Amino acid sequence: MISKLFFRIFLSTVLFSLFIFSSCDDDNEINDASDPNISNLTTTISSAPGLEFVFEGSITDDNGIESININYDKWYLDKYITLDDHLKEYNLNYKFLVPADEEPNSSHTLKVSAMDIAGNITTYDVVVTLDYDTTKPQVTFTSPISGSSSTVGDSVELNIDFSDNKMLDSVIVINEILGYEVKLKMPDNTLNYNFTDSIEIPLTGISGAVEFTAIGIDKTGNETTTYTTVLIGEKDEIYNMYAVGSSTWYDWDPSKATEMWKNPENEDWFVVEFYYTVGNGIKFIGQLDWEPNNWGTDPNDSSRIINSQSSGTIEFDEDGYYHVEFNPYTLEYTYEKMEIDVEIKENMYLMGNGFAGYDLDWNPADAIPMEKDSNGNPYVFTINIEITEDTSLKFIGQTDGWEPFDCGFEVGGETILPVNYVKCKAGDGSQDLKFKDQAGTYTITFDYFLLRATIHEYN
Repeated sequence: MISKLFFRIFLSTVLFSLFIFSSCDDDNEINDASDPNISNLTTTISSAPGLEFVFEGSITDDNGIESININYDKWYLDKYITLDDHLKEYNLNYKFLVPADEEPNSSHTLKVSAMDIAGNITTYDVVVTLDYDTTKPQVTFTSPISGSSSTVGDSVELNIDFSDNKMLDSVIVINEILGYEVKLKMPDNTLNYNFTDSIEIPLTGISGAVEFTAIGIDKTGNETTTYTTVLIGEKDEIYNMYAVGSSTWYDWDPSKATEMWKNPENEDWFVVEFYYTVGNGIKFIGQLDWEPNNWGTDPNDSSRIINSQSSGTIEFDEDGYYHVEFNPYTLEYTYEKMEIDVEIKENMYLMGNGFAGYDLDWNPADAIPMEKDSNGNPYVFTINIEITEDTSLKFIGQTDGWEPFDCGFEVGGETILPVNYVKCKAGDGSQDLKFKDQAGTYTITFDYFLLRATIHEYN
């Protein structure tokens, strides 16, 4: 009887223990129905093609985080972060590069998911819009041109263009030496702004290179800084200027460069008129040699003029006659295509006396025919001819008399050769040029539209 009672007590104890053990196992099972929490996650991101952006946020779950997934099939993005230690809190910080060939201003929805160890999942949409402004403003000095000169007591004229593809925020112009600083806040939706001002140079205390700084800032904070330098001092007067190049009569020979003349309304400007053909540019030189003054275009910016042996040529858009002016002090030049107001002539003749091998002595019937320009300019004639110890010359357009075309020179009389682009004058009674004791063979070139003549020793 005792044995049966003992057995029943033992069996009850075992069954109770099994019940308790089973109950404990049931308690260890995860019956958590709450989803992971994602906080501080930026769900709208502004970016751009080829630009990186970052997913940031805090993920928490009381039972432990199993994994995190970032997915966007179009960008082949399927990033899994597996947490083997099942952290209850995880700070997400994942960097991603937008494909460089993606369409600007397009919008894309990415999925960010967190799963806990119970299998609960929380998903957020992150919208990435590729509208971020990565383009810096453009800042250009129209004036002063870098390397130009200014005299003490004069004024420096500032002309600066600012622009941005989306919106300018502010512009700043500074010259520390002159104590000059201007900061301007731009109105909303400003794309372009032209800044102008005039700064007077003090009579004393300022000399040498003075640098101006211009800064453009857009609404995103992109910034561009541009500099220009002005040389300040006493004015170094320039008296001579020449045009040289493959559109001139003597190509790139600086010793025969075309002499320019001063603009009578402003003698800081030198003038030349010539016939240009596309691809045959010119430069300006301050002597009949390549050094020291050699002005041409900046190899890095063809809109700017620099004084350098490495400067490039000045070119125009189409063939034709051009009126060109150049200011060596400000490094500016202007040009205007000229309107032709004369008829094309088929013949041109050398008139005068003293030409070796010819009987010409001011008789139109014996006038010496000139040749049309070998470069195809119908307004230019040329001739290679030998002159004697006593020669005089003019030009006529016919051999049956002095009319209708009779052309001499504005300033005639005894002249020393060579003659460089001298001004001619059409009409009855114009003067002739006279050459004494300068016998030799010369190339004579005459442009009856520009009324210009050049006489150089024949090569």
